Amino acid sequence: MFISVTRLHLKGKRKLPRFFVYTIKSIIQSRKADGLKFSSFNKEGWVTYWTLTVWESKEHMKVFRNNGNHLKAMKISRNIADELESVNWDAETIPDWDECKDTLFKKYGRNV
Repeated sequence: MFISVTRLHLKGKRKLPRFFVYTIKSIIQSRKADGLKFSSFNKEGWVTYWTLTVWESKEHMKVFRNNGNHLKAMKISRNIADELESVNWDAETIPDWDECKDTLFKKYGRNV
């Protein structure tokens, strides 16, 4: 399985409406995506949001990532977020949120 974890920190609460519009559209797109095995959403406070998606393969994730509403969301993310981070890896099992956060923070040289 191919694991993809993202963390997005909004520039402020005023960016929430635009963020949620694109998030909902991306969720709808993901429910129809070929190869998606699992997805989860997590948040910290009002302005930090995490996604965990598990795919059959890296290629399935790329097709989703590079098309439709998710592609549109990625394009506007630079205007609404001041931090965008992601990490990917192959695994045999679906990771829990602690593992996801630890893996992402290690990639960017931070402690959990």
